[in-house]
Amino acid sequence: MAAPPDAVAAKLQKQLEYYFSDANLRRDAHLKGLAGADNDSTLRQWVDLEHVLAFSRARSILDELPSTTDGEPATKRAKTIPAVALDAARASSALELSEDGTKIRRAQPYVEVDAKELAARTVYVEPVADDASIDDVQARFALHGTVANVSL
Repeated sequence: MAAPPDAVAAKLQKQLEYYFSDANLRRDAHLKGLAGADNDSTLRQWVDLEHVLAFSRARSILDELPSTTDGEPATKRAKTIPAVALDAARASSALELSEDGTKIRRAQPYVEVDAKELAARTVYVEPVADDASIDDVQARFALHGTVANVSL
């Protein structure tokens, strides 16, 4: 069943914010390389929004949009950035959207965290059910505080 555009925008905003978060950029060499082009250690270089929307979780969120009248998924529509993605990026205080709406970047500079400090803030949990999703685990632990990253 298709989700309403507002719900999709909210989920997509959360996912885009995660992609550019400190927690993700510490681990995601591909996006870190794009955001840190030209040796920018603040990781605030513009990244093509279309490229980011092609990442699997963003694509699956966009697939929740209603299909076109011919039954094609929303992501198969014209090769333009969906309005819901522009709305999601504009609504975020953690992200900036270029004036032409084609590029995205972090609003604040990236600051590398000391490995010891990071280890002190890391929790390892097991066992986790085989069918648990990242969203399931995040929701479970969000009851107790901020969850920056879940890795299964």
